[in-house]
Amino acid sequence: MAEMLHPPMPMSMPRRLWTTLFSDAGTALVSMLILALMVYAGVNALRWGVFESETLGDVTACRAAGGACWGALVEKGRLILLGRYPSTEQWRPIAGTLILLVCLGISALPQNFGRRGVVLVAFALVCFGVLLRGGVFGLTPVDTDLWSGLPLTLLLSVVACLFGMPIGILIALARRSKLPVLRWLATGYVELVRGLPLITLLFFGAFVLPILLPPAWRLDPMLRIAVCVVLFAAAYQAEVVRAGLQAIPAGQLEAAHALSLSKWQTLTRIVLPQALRTTIPPTASLLIGTVKDTSLVAIVNVYDLTGTLRLAQGDAQWRPYFPEMYLMVSAIYLAIGLSIASYGRYLERRYALK
Repeated sequence: MAEMLHPPMPMSMPRRLWTTLFSDAGTALVSMLILALMVYAGVNALRWGVFESETLGDVTACRAAGGACWGALVEKGRLILLGRYPSTEQWRPIAGTLILLVCLGISALPQNFGRRGVVLVAFALVCFGVLLRGGVFGLTPVDTDLWSGLPLTLLLSVVACLFGMPIGILIALARRSKLPVLRWLATGYVELVRGLPLITLLFFGAFVLPILLPPAWRLDPMLRIAVCVVLFAAAYQAEVVRAGLQAIPAGQLEAAHALSLSKWQTLTRIVLPQALRTTIPPTASLLIGTVKDTSLVAIVNVYDLTGTLRLAQGDAQWRPYFPEMYLMVSAIYLAIGLSIASYGRYLERRYALK
């Protein structure tokens, strides 16, 4: 009774950490070993990356240094980020990328969900395409074969996520349809795409599809690759949404029917809002995976961020410093992934059931 009237005071963070790491002899030994390894790794990382590193874009200075050569990023950073886009016109992909990121950030605010957000993203994509393609407003035309680097990675990721979501929702609804033909087609599509690696679809879109189609119907190579990535992401998104739809209690549908709501009203006002709310965590994971999957387009000669990394490593004198280049690209992918994960956690907290 006394414990109920006077509950114990919560432990401070240092004391809780000490209790967790050193609660007994075995736990203390393991904790000390792990901490020692972390300290050892941290000291060596600082020595290699900071104290003995070289920042000048000079191969001779880098060879004399005992640590990292960040000068490789100074020398090859522009090539990695912007790729083969004409050097005199590289302000255009930079401007297009900034417009795309700003519009995505604004449209991601909950008050802009819906038509306003769609219009913002569509405006950003149009501006991005006009700036990179050129041919209008006095801009020099640039073929899509020269689009590369970080702008191309962001473009493919945004297009795959933006179009893969609604297509995935439609496929998930088709799999739950009462029409057998529609249900079989949706199921066959999902199982076929999930049973194939993305690289197979990319090879089909890049090399096989132009052979099968007549010359007048052959799409731009970049558009074919984007369609393959979208269809691949849609198949996985469909399964995520289908799981959310199955989580809706039958009582919700019965209540909607009792209120005389139509099937469309029940779907848009009752079913989908609840299903999409429950699928926020797996959807965020799927979006992160989609961003990373875009790196596979480098195999079909589309130079995204990883493709331009290979171009930068083609210079023999800078080739020994590939770890620094990989760290740069990895940091970019990590920043994108952490941003999506943080945004997913924000939405999960905002729309959590009270």
